[in-house]
Amino acid sequence: MRKTLGINVSHHVSFAYFEDDVLKEFYEEDRFNKIKHFTPPHPVFHGPYEYLVLKKFKNITFDTVLFSSADRGDIIIEKAVVDPILSQIKFKNMQFYHREHHIFHALSGFYFSNFNEALCLICDGGSERYDEHDEKRFKAYESIYKINNHEIITFYKHYSNARDDYFEIYENNPDEVNLKRKHVDIKLSNKLCGGAKYIKYRDEAGFDAHQEGQLMGIAAYINKNTDLDKKVLEIANKAQEETLQERIELIEKALTYDNCKNIILSGGYHLNCANNFKLVKHFSKLNFFVDPIPHDAGTSIGNAYAHIKYEKNFKN
Repeated sequence: MRKTLGINVSHHVSFAYFEDDVLKEFYEEDRFNKIKHFTPPHPVFHGPYEYLVLKKFKNITFDTVLFSSADRGDIIIEKAVVDPILSQIKFKNMQFYHREHHIFHALSGFYFSNFNEALCLICDGGSERYDEHDEKRFKAYESIYKINNHEIITFYKHYSNARDDYFEIYENNPDEVNLKRKHVDIKLSNKLCGGAKYIKYRDEAGFDAHQEGQLMGIAAYINKNTDLDKKVLEIANKAQEETLQERIELIEKALTYDNCKNIILSGGYHLNCANNFKLVKHFSKLNFFVDPIPHDAGTSIGNAYAHIKYEKNFKN
């Protein structure tokens, strides 16, 4: 029996334990340490941290441990986060991935679905970089994949550098370039979309970090008789409507690559249950499955499943 541990070291640190190709245990560290949205502390700045989840695995020697991240931009920084975890577990082999974040979202959704094949659409607040030498800091915000039981095909990726400068660049000088890279359609832009756009509107509405759900919730009151601030309601409605249209356009784009009727939605944006439901209604002839762990915690499942099921394809 092969024992595999997938670990996400982005926010929402998580651990996915597989025996052969079956997920046996899944944990998020913040459920144990009570620190919401927990991100691995850097040992230089915060000192040593003992992972509470790992006590559950103290009697297991893993055949392979796999790490994934949302790409901090420097492997030295990633190593400083990974090494303390390795010191707390027993293992034979280790691999680390930092530019496959969206694929791992897609594979998490595919693992939980009953589909034999599906188009997987990913949208989040920005993850892996376009290129390790990229000085303009382009990060992935949207991706389209086709996954079946044998292979993963990447059709499209949208990278943007808007999140670093969105108030100036997006509003005053929108631009984009479309190109091909290893048979994948690539868009490079300085435009806000998906999770990054939602963060912008969250801030404008006066909500704190990680309060996107509140923004989503109050959007439903836009035409209601309520004492809620009308300006905040308008911002919330704008966030919902604009990003919904983006998701509609991404699904339409996906269908130009392949006529598969099975659609998987993942990435942090798809915690947006209100707009997920609207997508299901809009595309009534498609079969939808929303990843039950669409935020970064789910990528620990995706990275382990990639190694177990798609190792040859993945290396290619």
